[in-house]
Amino acid sequence: MLRTLFLAAGLLVTGCHKDPKVMTPKEGELPPLPPASGTAIGYLVDNATQLRLDDAQLKRLKEIDESLAARNDALDTQLRSIEKPDEEPGQKGQPAPRHNHAPGAQVKTNKNAARIKEVKSANEREALRGAWEVLDASQQEAAKKLLDDRGIAAPGEKSKEPTRNPDDGVPFEP
Repeated sequence: MLRTLFLAAGLLVTGCHKDPKVMTPKEGELPPLPPASGTAIGYLVDNATQLRLDDAQLKRLKEIDESLAARNDALDTQLRSIEKPDEEPGQKGQPAPRHNHAPGAQVKTNKNAARIKEVKSANEREALRGAWEVLDASQQEAAKKLLDDRGIAAPGEKSKEPTRNPDDGVPFEP
């Protein structure tokens, strides 16, 4: 009996696991979180030290960012009302239908939603042009690289098509 108790205690102590080591981004890696406001201008505000913004520039970029967020807020509300996921049918005795649970896969969209997304893109391009006027030439170069790393086209630039790795979707063979 005592031997069983010690054996159980020993298994409990040795069976405990440790929490995994916290991962922190290395120098030069992109941070995992989106910008504070969810806009391209928010990326610039979040990286004010990297862009070496002075207080007046930072204040102006925050104003542009708040204005953009306010304009897009009403558009986001309209999009949420248009692009609702399909409701689950409530039939008793029937198995639930199969669904693709990928993000956005069950969202039904239409021409109105596409138009709203175009207006949001136009708002963001206009805000970026305003932000570009606030930045000097060296800051614009740093901002261009920062936005380019996140797939956002700087003013006067064409957006890059996402590159596709030919190995994407190919099963790994050991």
